[in-house]
Amino acid sequence: MPDIKVTPLGAGQDVGRSCILVSIGGKNIMLDCGMHMGYNDDRRFPDFSYVTQNSRLTEFLDCVIISHFHLDHCGALPYMSEMVGYDGPIYMTHPTKAICPILLEDFRKITVDKKGETNFFTSQMIKDCMKKVVPLNLHQTVQVDEELEIKAYYAGHVLGAAMFQIKVGSESVVYTGDYNMTPDRHLGAAWIDKCRPDLLISESTYATTIRDSKRCRERDFLKKVHETVERGGKGENESESPHLLLHRVDGESQSLLQALHHLDQSEDPQDLRTKKHV
Repeated sequence: MPDIKVTPLGAGQDVGRSCILVSIGGKNIMLDCGMHMGYNDDRRFPDFSYVTQNSRLTEFLDCVIISHFHLDHCGALPYMSEMVGYDGPIYMTHPTKAICPILLEDFRKITVDKKGETNFFTSQMIKDCMKKVVPLNLHQTVQVDEELEIKAYYAGHVLGAAMFQIKVGSESVVYTGDYNMTPDRHLGAAWIDKCRPDLLISESTYATTIRDSKRCRERDFLKKVHETVERGGKGENESESPHLLLHRVDGESQSLLQALHHLDQSEDPQDLRTKKHV
């Protein structure tokens, strides 16, 4: 049996600050480096003190892998690399590299400029951190060193999200991050080569939750939008103010916009059926 050690530095028993330390074949890999959005102190970051008390993380880690750009998976990256100290490679897909610094800077402005919090990374730290990023393509095998190799696979979920297979010699681990097996209007289902890893580390946030189908939820949403437009943008009570639709500018927002576009282009506004999509 391979000697593989897994240590959650965050998100072991809750949602947020995803950060898994895997030791395999003498190599140490950090999988994601997220932030917990429910805390306003040091608890928002993963517990890096487990790895090192005084020295930099560079001496301990062989590489860092980021699955996607959501802050609960990448939000602590500049803190880890620039404030705790890490100069090694950080692997992520090209779309994740493009979007990640935008979200990091946006959250920094809210946390520091508006709320006035301290012990937080700066704009320059974000830029310095991103210089350490090594972007990769899906299905591209990257040789980190002579023994350690990684390969990214399509995860669905959001643009650029990836699952990763990590190999050291004959030992291997698959880390999913967030993934989606149901295709929607702009993203397909997750896919990976047939493999037999020694260990699978999987996202499990909704593992025991049975949710309505996307098709039903989309139909209900479009019906409410149509009814609201018919009322001139007001709610069921005429005294209500015009309605605004608030949503995160990532992930499912693109599907909602495409659904609204389909409704707007429909010859019969009463026809709220959604076209079959890939």
